[in-house]
Amino acid sequence: MAGAKARADLAGLNVVLPRSPDRAAAMTAELESRGAAVALLPLIDFQFPSDTGPLDSALMSLRSGRFAWVIFTSVTTVRAMVRRCAALGVPAASAVPAGTRIAAVGAGTRKALEDIGLDVDLMPEGDHSARGLAESWPHPEDTGPEGGALRILLPQADLADPGLRDNLTSLGWDVRAVTAYCTVDYPATGVRFTPAADAGTAGTARVLTPREFLAAAPARPSAVVLTSPSIVRRFLRLCSPVPAGTLLVAIGDSTAAQMAELDITPDAVADQPTPEGIAQALAVAMSTGPTT
Repeated sequence: MAGAKARADLAGLNVVLPRSPDRAAAMTAELESRGAAVALLPLIDFQFPSDTGPLDSALMSLRSGRFAWVIFTSVTTVRAMVRRCAALGVPAASAVPAGTRIAAVGAGTRKALEDIGLDVDLMPEGDHSARGLAESWPHPEDTGPEGGALRILLPQADLADPGLRDNLTSLGWDVRAVTAYCTVDYPATGVRFTPAADAGTAGTARVLTPREFLAAAPARPSAVVLTSPSIVRRFLRLCSPVPAGTLLVAIGDSTAAQMAELDITPDAVADQPTPEGIAQALAVAMSTGPTT
């Protein structure tokens, strides 16, 4: 009985997820299962850089065994790699040679890699973030394949925080960071590589524009889940002033830090950037109410 009550801990809450339908399915399902009504507010999109040459070169070097490790920090990075591998005529499953180890941030990233036939050797267990990965990184003496000693490939977003690269470099690793994709306003006008949403991707979630979000007059409590520093910046630019009484929940510490820099206090911060972690943070925010 207690378990049934816990699964309804978000009953009566309107939750707005600033994600496109193709990226919101798991979180939407979790929140709806706990009683929340979910709407989507896509604010960012992803596209390839205008010049994919550096990424293509890095992928070919990866395939030839020149790196001891390759790190994937998001599902979007995996999708970018798969698309570029296809363009290069390389099966994604063979893009990482047997001797090169794979690190991933987050269960979703791990699943995306496993779905294309790649096994993950390292994923942070406690802190599911780039910071957690850096803290759990093996000693440089564990050099990996011949020719790949101390070399790490780090494909990432153009707006990626340099913290992970800097931390690994300070440990003695030679980190090659390369832009795998660019974060842009939704919808992307360049070459978009994320899959188009099908009718059932995000369940019953309605898709809002910023204008529709601001015009809405919710009859019950509302919350917005801010899922990255770039989302924070775009949300405040496009959706201000935020309707009074709206709960603002950060997906993790880096997002909360960006909010603080912009003089916004999160009503809760998720302990883990997972659907379950977000749901728990929303439950906390509901119990304490808005901070402003």
